[in-house]
Amino acid sequence: MVKLFSSTDKTFETNGDRIIKATKAKVHKEDNGSFYLEFESGINYADDIVENALLVVNLPQGEQAFRISNVSKTKSKITSKAWHVFYDSQNYLIKDSYVVDKDCAGAMEHLNNATEPVSPFSMSSDITSVGSYRCVRKSLFEALEVVRERWGGHLVRDNFSISLNSTIGTDTQAVIRYRKNLKI
Repeated sequence: MVKLFSSTDKTFETNGDRIIKATKAKVHKEDNGSFYLEFESGINYADDIVENALLVVNLPQGEQAFRISNVSKTKSKITSKAWHVFYDSQNYLIKDSYVVDKDCAGAMEHLNNATEPVSPFSMSSDITSVGSYRCVRKSLFEALEVVRERWGGHLVRDNFSISLNSTIGTDTQAVIRYRKNLKI
């Protein structure tokens, strides 16, 4: 089940404007890399699947919103590539801001508060190393990339919450051995 929301929605607790029955909905996610949805549905949703609308899909980490782009229509289907709402951070400009001797969470929050227009994102981090960064005429997206390079960590994107954590996931000490505990 894929939920369709308008382009201005920020919370996704309802069923949205419409429920879409997808013929294909495949999420691609790389650690510190791309995060997008390849989407395909029947032509009967042609009036609903439009640029910048939001598709919300259920993932193991919870429901995640993706902004529709590159809509392509044929006689029988609609396809699009929808980028995670994290990429909206490209639309928020930091004119001139200087992060001085802050941990990662402090640096991210400082840059988030310096955006024009005001950013809808919330920031957090568990990285305690201290550093400085001068940001001039960059998008929030570009600034966060520099913070990730300087402070390190793994980017965790959860709708409008952005985190840089030292580790992601948990080590359960499980060992998978060939022909031992794999089910075929």
